[in-house]
Amino acid sequence: QTDPIRRGRWIREKLLAGRVPDVPITVDAQVPDDPHKTFRERVESVTVQAECWKCHQHMNPLGLPFEVFDDFGRYRLEEPLESPENLIARTTKKNGTDTYKTKPVSTLGELHGTDDSELDGSVKDSFDLIDRLAQSDRVRQSIIRHAFRFFMGRNEMLSDSQTLIEADKTYVENGGSFKAVVVSLLTSDSFMYRKYVK
Repeated sequence: QTDPIRRGRWIREKLLAGRVPDVPITVDAQVPDDPHKTFRERVESVTVQAECWKCHQHMNPLGLPFEVFDDFGRYRLEEPLESPENLIARTTKKNGTDTYKTKPVSTLGELHGTDDSELDGSVKDSFDLIDRLAQSDRVRQSIIRHAFRFFMGRNEMLSDSQTLIEADKTYVENGGSFKAVVVSLLTSDSFMYRKYVK
């Protein structure tokens, strides 16, 4: 199956610098089987409960637009309902796939957390979501922060604020050049005067 919840959590935490609590140990996080529903419909049937939705509201609307891609990443508009009772035809080819009844894939979602009223709101599909994320200052700054952590080998501290500001400014002034960000980070005081721990 696809994993819209994990996708949504990744976007929330890695791109939007948000936080989603871990699954409580008392929760059995299972998606129910139903041969008549798409995976999205099955996920939504269990995560809309109040105790679930308080966390899932931060993940589902970001991950569900990507249901337009199957578990191999292939683009699709119809989701096969892979159940014996939905089987239409068995394949006769060695590596072929059986044919099942299908349902249309819903790609609707919602973006919130960019702190930009022009970008936050309903999204029609994953491409709309990606375009909005690409325009977000918060996402850009989050990527710069991840680059800092990778090249410095540590999390940022308050004393690194000037380094992060300069790297962000460099990125914008150089038309989105990641190479310019790397040069900015590796020539910064945070890198040049780093301390080695034995």
